[in-house]
Amino acid sequence: MARQIETSVNPSQTVEEAFEHILEANLASVMEWEPIALAGEDIEGVHQMRVGLRRMRSALSVFRSAIPRKLARPLAKEMRWAARTLDGARDLDVYIAENFPGKGSKYQQKMQSIAREHREEAYSRVKGIVQCKRYLTFNRAIVNWLDTKAWRGQLSEEERKVLRRKITPFACRVLEEHHRDVLEAGKEIDKMESEALHRLRIECKKLRYATEFFAPLYDDRMKVFTRHLKALQDLLGTLHDTAVLPGLQKGLLKDSRSSKLKRFAGKLEDKREKESEVIKKNLMGRWQAFSEAEHPWATVKAIC
Repeated sequence: MARQIETSVNPSQTVEEAFEHILEANLASVMEWEPIALAGEDIEGVHQMRVGLRRMRSALSVFRSAIPRKLARPLAKEMRWAARTLDGARDLDVYIAENFPGKGSKYQQKMQSIAREHREEAYSRVKGIVQCKRYLTFNRAIVNWLDTKAWRGQLSEEERKVLRRKITPFACRVLEEHHRDVLEAGKEIDKMESEALHRLRIECKKLRYATEFFAPLYDDRMKVFTRHLKALQDLLGTLHDTAVLPGLQKGLLKDSRSSKLKRFAGKLEDKREKESEVIKKNLMGRWQAFSEAEHPWATVKAIC
């Protein structure tokens, strides 16, 4: 089991120091989980690699007002590619864990067997990608980018002054911007269909990463806010899983001629759809609780 690596910042850091710390910590996390992902025996391996890559990409976005997007775009592109290469394996890990908790019926066992075969293929692709030239080149590039602080040479003196400022005022502004984006994305949540809910989920994820990065700047005050955000995220995540389930199962059964197996898959989709109707009824309450939750960065007015 890989150890958990501290990725958050502390108030004594400058903007640049916090940026470096977040990227370095998450890169170290990705590298520690790599052998576990390659072994394919613990589903946390792929999951944590994917999370680490997404957090690094999120950090580039969070700090874009200090380190312009154009300077980080090549790395962000590779982070997105690397994370997406893990999507198939992770989707199947979740699908199997959520839908086949026990032995079950003959058709459940058959569906699970098909999913496991696809999972093995997905993990073979993971191995090929993690060991490929593009991925290894990306790893070397980001290590070099951080070691040499390559962004400095492309910034003006005024831009470098931003990097030397303390992190807390910067974090206040970033968190407020992301919070505002979430509120804007969800302002008609009671009328939203799957695509709009997915966009809201993405905005929530961006805010969640930012709160994780900057939580220590606000003592324990961030915990209550994060709890409301996580509760909202969980509901949106379940709704998203339900929305993509038909496409995932269609891919699993593309070579199958068994009408009974397809009916079993349909029953799984119906079951998840009914669960989603219950979730949608609870969504408005979760949204309201999140919207009304105190956001601690707003109380640090003397600093921000």
